[in-house]
Amino acid sequence: MSNFRKRLVTSAAAVTAVIGVSFSASALEIKSSDVHPMGYPTTDAIQYMGELLNTWTSGRINVKIFHSMQLGGEKEALEQTQLGALEMTRVSVGVVGPIVEEFNAFNLPYFFRSVDHMHKVVDGEIGTSLLNKLEAGGLIGLGYMDAGSRSFYNKSHPIAKIEDLKGLKIRVMQNPIFIEMVNAMGGNGLPIAFNELYTSMQTGVVDGAENNPPSYESGKHYEVAGHYTLTEHLMVPEIFVFSKKVWDTLPAMDQQLIRKASVMTVERERELWAAREQKSLDLLRSKGIKVITDVDKTAFIAATASVREKFGAKFADLIKKASEVK
Repeated sequence: MSNFRKRLVTSAAAVTAVIGVSFSASALEIKSSDVHPMGYPTTDAIQYMGELLNTWTSGRINVKIFHSMQLGGEKEALEQTQLGALEMTRVSVGVVGPIVEEFNAFNLPYFFRSVDHMHKVVDGEIGTSLLNKLEAGGLIGLGYMDAGSRSFYNKSHPIAKIEDLKGLKIRVMQNPIFIEMVNAMGGNGLPIAFNELYTSMQTGVVDGAENNPPSYESGKHYEVAGHYTLTEHLMVPEIFVFSKKVWDTLPAMDQQLIRKASVMTVERERELWAAREQKSLDLLRSKGIKVITDVDKTAFIAATASVREKFGAKFADLIKKASEVK
């Protein structure tokens, strides 16, 4: 028996003992949407969730994944989940900002000090409270997934200190926070569609961009912008949510099983993400890309204080509580 299978069987026994599982309830197929393809950490993690539930219930509960935007983008999938046409979806926190405004605080530069700090914040009282607030919007928040740290890359020169950003045209997502963030660091933030970025760097429309290592590597952006620096100025977690309309029709036993599986799914996704990120960094180095890891972030954090003050004023209490998490 494989180690993975042993984990499933052991987990099934533990859940049965704790919850007192009975398999007399109705069959349940959980349709889940994701914009990413299979093989990506988030989709593989949801597949793992399905395997857990399938094993625990002897096949009564299954998860069917609609990957690669088969059901539309994140906004469309979220709306379908709110309506109950879709049981579950994985989305960026920016998409749920209109439902729970405080999620927008996660978009602030250097809101999180490190990945460990982010995990402690989202897994603790702050993160749980925000997930619970989603119920008013027709959603059950199940957990937070990693989506990596965003860092700068460009084709001109290495960015070893904040002064090296001066004058560089940097592509950002179409969000005023991100534009002003780059401007505050001395660069020139320009919103450009991701699918236009490679050509834009190639032709000089922009000098570079910012993203996590897997996106930089898989998009082959290193071919035209070979300098990558781990400034890690943004760490924006993602969430997976369940339809409250469907949730309210489920027996308490199934709700408990899904909650239990969700906790294990978060752990699994974070493991998968860390491995995927390391694989990308190793591949970049094998291609001769120098990845600058020794970065003094003090100046970057200080330069973006005005951005946090401007866009984070309404989230002052949340920012303070998060900063106090050790």
